[in-house]
Amino acid sequence: MRWLEAIPKGLAGTFLRLSIAGVIIAAAIVARTCDASESSNLVALASAQFHDLTKAERAMLKFADADNVDRGDFAFAGPSEYPADPSNDAKNGDQWGTDRQVRAALIRWLCVAPRAIAMADAGGIHLLGARIVGSLNLSYVRLPFALALNHCSIPERIRLHSAEIPQLDLNGSYTGEIDGEGLSVHGELFLGYGFHASGEVILQDAKIDGYIDCGAGHFTHSKVEPQVWGAGLNKALNLEAVQVRSDIYLWDGFQSDGMIYLNDAVLGADLDLMGARINNQGKSALIADGIDVKGNVLIGSRSIGENSAAAASFGRISAGFQTDGLVEFTTARVGGNFVVTNAKFSGAADVAHGFVAPGIFVKGGFVWTDVVVDKGAQLNLSGSTVGTLIDDQHSWPLPGQLTIDGLTYQGIYPADVSARLRWINLQSRFYPQPYRQFAKVLRESGDDRGALEVRIAQEDARFSRYGVVGRAWGGFLKSIIGYGHQPLLAIYWSLAVILIGWLMVAIGSRAGVMRPTWPENVPSDFAPEHEELHPLLYSLDVFLPFVDLHQEHHWWPQTAATGHCVIFGRKIPVTGSALRYYLWTQIIAGWLLSAIFIAGITGLIRND
Repeated sequence: MRWLEAIPKGLAGTFLRLSIAGVIIAAAIVARTCDASESSNLVALASAQFHDLTKAERAMLKFADADNVDRGDFAFAGPSEYPADPSNDAKNGDQWGTDRQVRAALIRWLCVAPRAIAMADAGGIHLLGARIVGSLNLSYVRLPFALALNHCSIPERIRLHSAEIPQLDLNGSYTGEIDGEGLSVHGELFLGYGFHASGEVILQDAKIDGYIDCGAGHFTHSKVEPQVWGAGLNKALNLEAVQVRSDIYLWDGFQSDGMIYLNDAVLGADLDLMGARINNQGKSALIADGIDVKGNVLIGSRSIGENSAAAASFGRISAGFQTDGLVEFTTARVGGNFVVTNAKFSGAADVAHGFVAPGIFVKGGFVWTDVVVDKGAQLNLSGSTVGTLIDDQHSWPLPGQLTIDGLTYQGIYPADVSARLRWINLQSRFYPQPYRQFAKVLRESGDDRGALEVRIAQEDARFSRYGVVGRAWGGFLKSIIGYGHQPLLAIYWSLAVILIGWLMVAIGSRAGVMRPTWPENVPSDFAPEHEELHPLLYSLDVFLPFVDLHQEHHWWPQTAATGHCVIFGRKIPVTGSALRYYLWTQIIAGWLLSAIFIAGITGLIRND
């Protein structure tokens, strides 16, 4: 330091020189300390691998650094730290400057590099309002901490195939396709609150230990689909065989431009589609065949409740469920209730659409109220089992669009017989089981009269298919014994025939057309002690097939005989031949009514 020698000598000079030397030494110490500090944090560690770190990248690294004791909720890449601020609307991400860019490779490095992981906080990466450049590939990576990319623009494909992560939060972000097949999330998965995906989100075979929340999320099928099975279905959200310990929320403004695929999914709690809208006209909107839901399935509308402020910020609504495609829940199992209320099923009249759930099992109630089934939408519950069925007439489909053959339930509301018979007749063809099921429930509830009415209606519908002859025979059976359900009617008819026969024989006797006869040989002389004629006993003897009252064999109308009988002052002509024809008819009626009565009592006629 020769320049120190130029300083004047003496006490003041000596002091001055010592002061300057001290400043130089202190500066050197500070510089070395800063260099050591810079080399020991994440920013410096990343700088050695990634040159020219952007402002957003530095913010992310500083936030994730374990030594950062003054972190907030997010490392924000834009001018505002508030998610709802318009400057953080990821829809405009392609217009953001380079200072808001974060390289996808840097995020991966932070998740896999051992030195970076050792220096990172357990809270993980929380980034707000950044544009992710490049394809984020975390497939087969076991992330040590949560990953939250909120309101970020991530235009390229996100690869999470068989990755493992404590929690994943993409709320409010605009992304491309997401490949999360086999993904394992130990906490919650968030894809909502303004989330938009421009291609298919695949979560097939994923395991989620918490819940999936896609509230107010927007999903779109890929414009170019892979040529594999399922191509052409327009799958937007693929949750096939996903296992979720809690709920799946596709609610409050959830929208999908494409199909939701939930085949064989297993949920520990509810599937909530309240306020969802799914568009996939001409195709299936939602397929959940074989799904197992331990809680409830909720389709329709709900109140926003305590989250109304947040819901309004991201377009969450309480409007009902809407779709223009086919919703399928074939062989689904639901441990709670299956509720469809304030929902609209629309679509093209010439394309299948509506709600199809044959073979489902619902432990609780199946509710179908305030539903619009537009343009011939169908409702298929064939072969299903539910606890209680609750619906309203305004929600019934058009004639021919209801299928309930094989549907069983323990209770039904409302249970109005006439209305329910109209409901059953909405089917495209005759099925006896829906009548039997409804009659069974009515009988078990104590409404035997209603059950009988339903049974009679069943047979009316059955015989109406058999043409003129069949309808005539059905009408006869209905009037005689109520199709076997009212066998006592045959007794009333029998009494009527017997009384008429009593009257006819009495008239014939007064008119003198009844002649004595003998069971064996006719004697040459008239026997005064011949059996006396009793018209009532004679009618009974003729009518009852297996009863012999010793009247019919002793008296019979003479064919050629004619006479008159005065009734109410009027002379009525009577012929033996006419009386004989009537008695023949009564004999036939006796055999027929007796046989039908026995068949009705034994159940041979009933179609139970």
